[in-house]
Amino acid sequence: MSLVNKMLRDLDARRAGEGERAALPAAVTPLAAHREPGSRLWWWLAALPVAAILGAAWFATQGEAPALPPPAPAPAAKAPAPATEAGTSAVFAEPSLRMTEDLSALPALRAKAPAKAEAAASRKPDQPGMRAAAPGPTVVAPPKVPPLAEEGRIDKQLRLPSPAERAETEYRRGVLAQRQGKVDDAAGSYRAALEGYPAHAAARQTLAALLMEVKRLDEAEELLRKGAELPEVRLASTLALARLKVERNQAPAALELLQKYAAAGEHSAEYQGFAGALLNRAGRAAEAVNYYLAATRLAPAEARWWAGLGIALDAAGKSAEAREAYQKAHGLPGLPPDLALHVDQRLR
Repeated sequence: MSLVNKMLRDLDARRAGEGERAALPAAVTPLAAHREPGSRLWWWLAALPVAAILGAAWFATQGEAPALPPPAPAPAAKAPAPATEAGTSAVFAEPSLRMTEDLSALPALRAKAPAKAEAAASRKPDQPGMRAAAPGPTVVAPPKVPPLAEEGRIDKQLRLPSPAERAETEYRRGVLAQRQGKVDDAAGSYRAALEGYPAHAAARQTLAALLMEVKRLDEAEELLRKGAELPEVRLASTLALARLKVERNQAPAALELLQKYAAAGEHSAEYQGFAGALLNRAGRAAEAVNYYLAATRLAPAEARWWAGLGIALDAAGKSAEAREAYQKAHGLPGLPPDLALHVDQRLR
């Protein structure tokens, strides 16, 4: 039975919510459930999803700088002011006639005439010996955009995506390829995501599940082993790797792995219940009871852990306490069929 479909059926058995189902890649679809030869009750207690495949949509956040205001229009050219007797322009000779607008922030719009040309323009045409000069065109310099003040400078910088955002982009590209049946392209995108950002949990778990699906178990195991060494994805990688070892008939190695990273699973009901199932299978019922008790404290509404606790208590010779655990499991939804049948038989 393929691992990914086991994961989906396990979700169905536990009546997982839409949020948990949405975590799995859309390319993974369930097959019809069937019974494997030699399946045991402990298997239902050890079965768990590989890990919730989480996605976070990446939106490019690029700050937009405010638009620059348009440059102020150049003032219209004024007619030449009448000349004074002193031969200078009346606008500049009489302070009271100066323009009242503050033009200190604007560039000069008129080109300064040479001194001789200004003096010639200021002479009266009816002076003796003088010929009236033909009025020439007014020369206006093109307006210049003043440089922005230091405090008002606008720096429009493009923010580059972070390694986590680039990894998320590659991961989503891989999911799309997997939906289209392009397994190699999908695996390449997942690997690219992990190369730039090894802590991307969704890319690691999805790639591991994909490798298991195509029976490349050694590659999947190595991928998960590296994940178990990273604090950010240690718990999910450890659980998935232990599950893979059980698939490969290496239950003692799976239990050893869980005990090695016990600190990571201290607050995980899934870890505690899985360890309890492996301990019970190994004939260490008293230890299994402690793990199941921890699992029921962390997830009191999970029927599997109450059923497992009942089985472990039975094996430890505590029939009365086992019956209480079975009654608790019987009153909760989500028990797999084999476990439900066992619980019913023990309560008769």
